[in-house]
Amino acid sequence: MPARNEAPTVAANVAASRACRYSREVIVVDDGSIDGTAEVAAAAGAKVLHRAAPAGSKALAMALGVAASDADAILFVDADCTGLSAGHLDAVCQPYVEGRVTMSIGFFDYGPFWNWVVLRCPPLSGERVVPRWVFEAVPASKLDGYTIEVRLNEVICEGRLRTTVRTMAGVQHRTKRAKVGRREGLRQTWRMYRSLLALLRPVGDIRWRTYWFYLRGLTIAEEPRRRSRSG
Repeated sequence: MPARNEAPTVAANVAASRACRYSREVIVVDDGSIDGTAEVAAAAGAKVLHRAAPAGSKALAMALGVAASDADAILFVDADCTGLSAGHLDAVCQPYVEGRVTMSIGFFDYGPFWNWVVLRCPPLSGERVVPRWVFEAVPASKLDGYTIEVRLNEVICEGRLRTTVRTMAGVQHRTKRAKVGRREGLRQTWRMYRSLLALLRPVGDIRWRTYWFYLRGLTIAEEPRRRSRSG
C-alpha cells in the first residue's frame, strides 16, 4: 500500500486489507508523508516502511513494498480509498486464487451509467492482485510514478494473459482536489494523465494493439444483483 499524506483514510484501508481472507501481511510504504500517515498506519496494524527522498513516486514505493515481502502474489491497494471492505478485496483476489486469471482488478464505483464503460477501458485502478513475477518483469527504468499500472498491464497484455475486472460497489477515493485544493488538484490530475498518455506510441513505447491483447483476455465479473424493495 503506497501512501503519501493519506492519514484520513489509510487506517480504514489497512483494516480492510488485514481482514481480507487471502492476505498474510499488510505493508504500507510511507512515501514522504508529513501528516502522520506512517503513525496512523502502524497503529492500524500495518508494517510500515519509509521510502527515502525524493518522495512522491508511487512506482518506487510499490517496489520497496514488494522487495520487503516474500509473497508469491501481491495485492496492491491504494491508501486513499473510501468505502473499501475486506469483502471487496476477497472478491478481487478470488479469481486469481482459483487460477482463472493472471491479474484481477477492482474498479471504483462510478454509478450504473458509467461502470459498464469504465470496466472496458484500459485499467488504471490501483486495486489489483498479480503474481510477483509480473511486477518484477517491469524494468527498473520503467518504475515511474503513476505509470506503474500501465506497465503492469503491458506485461500482462503482451504475454497474452488473462485479466478479470469488477466494480467494487460503493468504493470511491479522495480526489486530488479534496487533498490539495481545487486548483492544485486539477493541475496534479492533468500532469498525471499527461504522463500516462505520453506512454503511447508514437511518443512512448507502448503499442496501441496492446489494448487489443487486453480485451481478448478480459472477463468482466457481474455485480451481485440487488434485492428489490418488495423482497
